[in-house]
Amino acid sequence: MTERKELTFQSSVSEVRGIGAKKQERLNNLGIRTVEDLLTHFPFRFRDRRSPVSPLYAPEGKEVLVCGTLMRKGIRHISGGRTMATFTFRGDDCGFVAVFFNASFMMKNLDNGKEYSVFGRLSRKNGAVAFINPEITETGSQRDVRGIIPVYRCTSGITSNDFIKWIGDTLERCSELDEEWLDPGLVARRKLCDQRYAYTNIHFPEGEHKYGAARYRLVYEKLLANQVALKRDTRLMSNSGNGAMEATDPSEFLDSLPFQLTEGQADAVASISRDLREKKPMNRLIQGDVGCGKTAVAEASIFMAWKSGKQSAVMAPTEILARQHYRDMKEVLDPFGVRCALLVSSIKASERREVLEDLAGGNIDLIIGTQALLQDDVVFRDLGLVVTDEQHRFGVRQRRILTEKASGVNVLVMSATPIPRTLASTVFGDMDFSTIRTMPASRLPVITRGVNGNTRKMAYAAVREQLSRGHQAYVVAPSIDDEGELNSATALYDEMKRLFPGFKVLLLHGRMSKDEKERIMEEYSQGKGDILVSTVVIEVGINVPGASIIVIENSERFGMAQLHQLRGRVGRSSIQSYCYLVNYGRSPQSAERIKIMTETSDGFTIAQEDYRLRGPGDIMGTMQHGSVAFVSDLIRYPEILTAAEEDAGGILDGRYVKTDWSRMEELIRCMYVSDNSDVL
Repeated sequence: MTERKELTFQSSVSEVRGIGAKKQERLNNLGIRTVEDLLTHFPFRFRDRRSPVSPLYAPEGKEVLVCGTLMRKGIRHISGGRTMATFTFRGDDCGFVAVFFNASFMMKNLDNGKEYSVFGRLSRKNGAVAFINPEITETGSQRDVRGIIPVYRCTSGITSNDFIKWIGDTLERCSELDEEWLDPGLVARRKLCDQRYAYTNIHFPEGEHKYGAARYRLVYEKLLANQVALKRDTRLMSNSGNGAMEATDPSEFLDSLPFQLTEGQADAVASISRDLREKKPMNRLIQGDVGCGKTAVAEASIFMAWKSGKQSAVMAPTEILARQHYRDMKEVLDPFGVRCALLVSSIKASERREVLEDLAGGNIDLIIGTQALLQDDVVFRDLGLVVTDEQHRFGVRQRRILTEKASGVNVLVMSATPIPRTLASTVFGDMDFSTIRTMPASRLPVITRGVNGNTRKMAYAAVREQLSRGHQAYVVAPSIDDEGELNSATALYDEMKRLFPGFKVLLLHGRMSKDEKERIMEEYSQGKGDILVSTVVIEVGINVPGASIIVIENSERFGMAQLHQLRGRVGRSSIQSYCYLVNYGRSPQSAERIKIMTETSDGFTIAQEDYRLRGPGDIMGTMQHGSVAFVSDLIRYPEILTAAEEDAGGILDGRYVKTDWSRMEELIRCMYVSDNSDVL
């Protein structure tokens, strides 16, 4: 038998045992191409099958393992042509039942008189203990696994068990896990476990303590890389030259607006006007909830740069948002003679050449685009202001590339992610802050309601009501494909087509190509779709004024800050809008989260409550996923963040010289391009 080849972080997943061409293609759809991608595809939750508990005292609503002898079984037909199979067990101190729908085959699989292990979510009704569609294995059999079992986000044709086998093989063969890349002084100072220990126990923990040590190490690495990138690039930006501008009075522009600025907007504009008069380049963050009017503040800043003879660049995270900014900004700035242009990857080559020539020649005052603005052939005549619409893993590194295209460039960052002020300077670095807390008078608060599995139909009755008024709707799912107890986007798409046959239903998720996603969003934005079923890819930067209702399925699976971001997709016009949170969780904490969401629309309050309720996470609980999870880590782990900030300064100042910079640069690169590192 030939000895298997050792693996490194950059080895292709095709070298992992059991991954052939088809599996590799499906993994690539999840963004998993290398061994490092596979190792950082962390479990999003765990199943605690370490030891059986008594059903008499087990907590309701939690997944538990119980054992009992099968006493009797039966099956009957119920409404809709469905069947219900019931299995009655006798445990040591009480009985319990397991119920299966449309699973008549189970009658042959289980025998009276045998002892079985039953794992699932426990419920109580009229004093009886019941499990709906649990896992059942014969006690003591090979399939009766004990331990803490990881559960992974999957795709069609790949299961959690596949990930368990592949990651087990990878941990066994990856030699790079035995190489410490951090300076020994840092490892000792922070009492860090080694890499192999960390990756082993983040996937297959033997207990909470070992999992906690593993998570600390991996969160620390991620936040350390973030802080090194932040501090290094901020130092470069602060020494980039004279950023002073001559014309910093925005009155002419502000007087042209059809509305009065809120107090927060006015304060932000005044602060920017002062910043632009200083020789030190501006480095300011505008923080505020979705819909608070940050764009109007950015437009006033662009106007001041134009009056001073400087060019401005606005960088958005997606093409659809870049086009949206282009339309809005051109409309308000064009009357003054501000020459605007759009630069995105989908424009024709001839059009791109013309834009680049005009930009370099000074015939364009404002260029709006995506990361296409970062390419080497994008040259400015006199760039004075860079505005970025902040998205996580899209920030400092890209801003630096843009600011290096000129001397003394002023930077303005817009962020709708609420960060507590005590953490803001650490999260964003050496920036000045403006916070907009008040909403424009024309915006009505989104009415938020919580429903459960039994009252879920109320949400879709409300959707029908809004559609009948000519409005549009979002339906959000936590996963793309079936993940057992979760409502998937593909399943909801089919369900919406059945429920609303007279309306056009669209589907959007992260595995689609960039062009396909842009096409679907453009279609929906133009009102050519009535219902958009989507995963969390819509949580940032989607502005469809005609959308008046959003239904978020499995809301218990999202952090409250993420729910708030998703809720911000509606309420973007004078139309009264609604958000329905479909909650299948049964814990008191789940109910409290829904209560908070229905009672407040203040993102800063929600962020604080989210951290209070979830704290540093729970090994047996659900962990937040999606693109806001990186900033969620910054809020959830303030102690680790503080340590990472301090140590990043030490690395850059030369105190920890044995740190492997190639590994550091790789972590920094992955931070901006990978979606696999955000579910610790």
